[in-house]
Amino acid sequence: MPAARALGRSRWALLLVSAPLFFVACADNATLAGPNEPAQAPPVDSVPPRDSTPPRDSVPPRDSTPPRPASPYVLLFDRHESDMSPILRPRLMRTAFVVGDSASPASLIDSAVQPVLDLAGAYDASLAPNGRDLLMTCTTGHGTTLCAATLDSLGVAGRLRVQAGIRMDSLLADQAAISPDGQRVAFRGWMPGGPVGLFNPGDIYVMNLDGTGLVRLTNAVRGQSSYEGPTWSPQPINGTYRIAFAHEQRSADGYMVARLESMRDDGGDVQALTLDAEASDRAPAWSPDGRTVAFVRRSSSLVGDLWTVRLDANARPVTEQALMTLDPDGEQRAPAWSPDGARLAFVSAHEILGNFYNWQVYSVTADGRDLRRHTSTAHEHANPLWRQRASLP
Repeated sequence: MPAARALGRSRWALLLVSAPLFFVACADNATLAGPNEPAQAPPVDSVPPRDSTPPRDSVPPRDSTPPRPASPYVLLFDRHESDMSPILRPRLMRTAFVVGDSASPASLIDSAVQPVLDLAGAYDASLAPNGRDLLMTCTTGHGTTLCAATLDSLGVAGRLRVQAGIRMDSLLADQAAISPDGQRVAFRGWMPGGPVGLFNPGDIYVMNLDGTGLVRLTNAVRGQSSYEGPTWSPQPINGTYRIAFAHEQRSADGYMVARLESMRDDGGDVQALTLDAEASDRAPAWSPDGRTVAFVRRSSSLVGDLWTVRLDANARPVTEQALMTLDPDGEQRAPAWSPDGARLAFVSAHEILGNFYNWQVYSVTADGRDLRRHTSTAHEHANPLWRQRASLP
């Protein structure tokens, strides 16, 4: 019996000595194992009975939700700012954080936005599938044209050069859209001598990225029609890529109305892309799965600016609806899909920042929920574009 009592006392002493280690290990979510030893199961007598329940205060509330995961993308966009002159010129910028990381809009300050290209007047970028090659609109002493650049691992653009294949003495250009296979670019082109518009109309052009094979796909009529906003289908449809665009025309009562249409990448098989013949639609953005096109709609009888249209397998419209049930005040512009199709970025001026309504970059889910703001500086922002985070800081 004395030996048994001694053995019992030694067991209690061992438990008292090891208890602090046990609780420290549990607090750090660790296992009871040495630094070079494999994890071991706890002793049998330390395992709680099967019918035991954790303390009440350790049970999470029923309405608690896990933190939402961050998106693996950053956003590129234009920000209009002064370049030592009274004129505000657009500059290509990017968020310095993963979209969704920011805890509150208050943390989105100037230091959270960094320049992609330290040059004002280069803007409205299109990103190639490789995530490195950029085409953008740039202003030169000879007019507006396309420029190319290459992104480094930090997301900074270098090797800026004027895009080959466009002679600025005969053709000006903007609104570049690189094809999903990275081989071609579609863009809006117009003649020099005045700003693009109904009386100096724009057409949709396509050429190879090396500047060869320039082809005009549309035929605008001065004073009657103009074309803008090309965007590619993400996959071939019936054997070929299609290009969506806005076709602006003068109506019977003299007003200008823009309709969305699509065509093959050789300019053939033009067909309507939206259903409402009375509304004016612009800025098409094809979803990554090819089944939806987001766009901007204007009409005196409509609620909401951002709309989506569902397409059938032949890229013909089936149904359309407003993107957001609770639409923000003011206008929304420039929809852009995230590469996974989960969110749509756009710009809106429905909030006051710096005593003014400034155009800021926002995003919502593909079904119009979870509105988030991604910029908070008192500048005008435009043309959001998603990029895989890769090795960006």
